[in-house]
Amino acid sequence: MGEHDRLVVDYTLLESSKTNLRDIRSALKGIDKHRADINGIWGHDSIAGKMDEFVSNWDNYRRELLDNVEDLGKQAEVALKSFEKLDLDLKNVSEKKNGKNGGN
Repeated sequence: MGEHDRLVVDYTLLESSKTNLRDIRSALKGIDKHRADINGIWGHDSIAGKMDEFVSNWDNYRRELLDNVEDLGKQAEVALKSFEKLDLDLKNVSEKKNGKNGGN
């Protein structure tokens, strides 16, 4: 068998992706806490109104983005667990067939 007919799973990448997505999710959820902090800096009422409109639109997009990040995080978790289970199942089948030392 050549190197191109094997599936190689990078568990480190899947685990770090899961962690990074969780961190992004936390950051997106925490943005609301800073909204009140910037209300007073806009000065003129028309600018403040436009910025409030922008922030409200951003909130809608942020919620959509948050949903997508949460879905990706769940998919990374499922992929990680599935590949770990598959590896264990293949190991068990191989050991059952060939013995724990691979038939040596």
